[in-house]
Amino acid sequence: MYPPGLAEFYEGWAGHQELLIAALRDLTPEQVALRTAPHQWAIWQLAAHIAGTRVYWFHDVLGQGDDALRDMFRVERSTVPGVSVEDAGWEDDESQPRTAAELVDGLTRSWSLVDDCLRRWSGEDLQVTVERKSRIRTRGWVIYHVLEHDTHHGGEISQILGSNGLAPLDV
Repeated sequence: MYPPGLAEFYEGWAGHQELLIAALRDLTPEQVALRTAPHQWAIWQLAAHIAGTRVYWFHDVLGQGDDALRDMFRVERSTVPGVSVEDAGWEDDESQPRTAAELVDGLTRSWSLVDDCLRRWSGEDLQVTVERKSRIRTRGWVIYHVLEHDTHHGGEISQILGSNGLAPLDV
């Protein structure tokens, strides 16, 4: 159960996660490779970025979850100029496009990490601070940031699907 006063927000985010999974689950390799333009990320990269970013913020910054989940999103090389292997995630290695099954698994596992924290932390717990790159942030700020990130990139995925005659996220 989510904390009182936050349940509506968290339930809405969980609903968005379900819509994202439903939209991606049955996509073919050709469909997850769709993108709005050649210089834009493909669906698989956007979904991978959503999952990897959740794990980065909740594991690396907030210290939650286990290392195996974080390691899941690491890659051996980056095909993106200027992105080091240490900073790279699935989306940064275009030589290894991810399948719908991999994306659903990554999104499901990363959501479990987020959801566990949302269920455990009280409103007071959201005021706990962390430092990142010489900036002080609260857990609450991180939660909002990751939520807006999820919905932003989820919207991009929905637009790509819809503009290619596929079912967008059914919001």
